[in-house]
Amino acid sequence: MTALTHSVFEVQKFKAGSYITIEGDRRRSEFYIILEGVVELLKINPENGNLSSQFLKKGDFFGVISAISGFPEIESAIAQSEVTVLAVKREKFGILIQKNPALAMKIIRSYSLRLRALDLIQSKAVSSSNLIYVEENEHIFRSAEQYLELGNKPLASYMFSTYINLTPNGKFVPVAQARLAQLPKVSFKSKTNQNVVHYYPNEIIFCEGEPGSQIFAIMEGEVKIVRLSGNTEIIMNILGPGQIFGEMALLDNKPRSASAIAVTNVKLAIISKLNFQVTTELNPKLMTKVISVISERVWTLYRKVINFYIADINLRFADMFLILAEQSHAKILPNSRFEYSVSPSELLQMMGLSDNELQNLIRFINLHSFMKQDRGKLVCTDLDVLERYVALNKQKQNKYRSS
Repeated sequence: MTALTHSVFEVQKFKAGSYITIEGDRRRSEFYIILEGVVELLKINPENGNLSSQFLKKGDFFGVISAISGFPEIESAIAQSEVTVLAVKREKFGILIQKNPALAMKIIRSYSLRLRALDLIQSKAVSSSNLIYVEENEHIFRSAEQYLELGNKPLASYMFSTYINLTPNGKFVPVAQARLAQLPKVSFKSKTNQNVVHYYPNEIIFCEGEPGSQIFAIMEGEVKIVRLSGNTEIIMNILGPGQIFGEMALLDNKPRSASAIAVTNVKLAIISKLNFQVTTELNPKLMTKVISVISERVWTLYRKVINFYIADINLRFADMFLILAEQSHAKILPNSRFEYSVSPSELLQMMGLSDNELQNLIRFINLHSFMKQDRGKLVCTDLDVLERYVALNKQKQNKYRSS
């Protein structure tokens, strides 16, 4: 490899057959834009769990997810010919965005599409059937019915109300009104012309299937992101101050793919779709934050989807514990301790498993010295041992390298 320096990027050259990135690498802090040549990306296909490849050429970029998020690399990049790339360091990313906001929007749109695809794959992986909707917004009504069955009355109430508001002449309106008469009323915060909005614990910020035109930044408190998959409610994430959500509907004009619920008292800053690009061009730090958030979401959802293909339930548990620790940017070091913010039941929900697997989870914890329950909290006492356990058992199964 040879390199020429620039104030924002570095021009690097790779010989054919060279590895530019390697799956699992934690040390890299730069991403690449191809100037010349062909690069092959090797990664696990999230649709079937098998190894797959993709070929990139001039103008394509790779390595953004790991470089910006700081997470381990999820794919290997191999030069198929002599390759010239622009290498952009993480700390220079904001400067690049300020000089070229169009590139930032290209990255955002690319990864927002990838996130949507992963979300759909995850849904299919844990769902035994797919409903076919014959009326606009009927999916919101159906989801409300399912949440009612699952006992989540506030979210069911919000979704019935949303269905009625969006489809006042819909064929299920009488049923939705009857359901609402038996459910607690929910408040709809008026977010128009407001830059900041407050929510109380368990209040609904938005629901799955609802049209979206705003992005939210958490100033105070915690927000839970949940979605239905089949007959199961999955906790996608629990977000805290400084984190962003709602960016998907803002960027690709599609309905919300999940519901957002306040866990604590929450204070949110709001950016509307109308002023998003102008705001981000004037404030490259915000654009950097959005790309960082999307990169982290793609990485996390990709890892969680791949987790579905692990046959050994104990390895699935260990892999999910590792994913959650890495997602929280925990340092993977010998004797490093990590306390999880999810309960055993919530962990099973994240994995698309029922409470029937609770005994297996407890058995796994009791059998491995690097895991324990401490005052009701799940704790890893040594993340380095956990990581080595996952790596060793994945190698033994050779699960991800079948073709």
